[in-house]
Amino acid sequence: MLVVLGQASIAYLLINKIVIQRLAGPAVDEVEEVKVDIAIGDEPERVYQEMGEFIVNPADTVTENGLRYIKTQISLGISPASAYGQLVAQQPKLRDAVIRILSAKQVEQLDNPEDREFIKDEIRFAVNRMLHRGEVLQVYFREFIIQ
Repeated sequence: MLVVLGQASIAYLLINKIVIQRLAGPAVDEVEEVKVDIAIGDEPERVYQEMGEFIVNPADTVTENGLRYIKTQISLGISPASAYGQLVAQQPKLRDAVIRILSAKQVEQLDNPEDREFIKDEIRFAVNRMLHRGEVLQVYFREFIIQ
């Protein structure tokens, strides 16, 4: 009986003195205010990957014996910078996806600058589906020629 009474008193002291104090947190006069300057940029960190040059026949030129073509150079802005290696490793798959997207478009879908923005979004979504981490934030046409 004496052992049980001793264990009960030890448990009571542990709960009141240690557990409840930890749950309550430090006293207000023990808390120290710390100022931290955090630099937040408008845009996330990104790196740029050159996809190279693409020369593709538009979809509606197949019947015209391929007399028209698109010549473009594309760059991708990816974030975070640590995902850059994925772009390099998957370059053939990414180029294939871009070629499929561009060659499926007709010339009138390529002439309008607004339509080009939709094509950029389509390329961005296709590339992002292939990435395991990170994402392409922007697609840039460094050159865009329809001949």
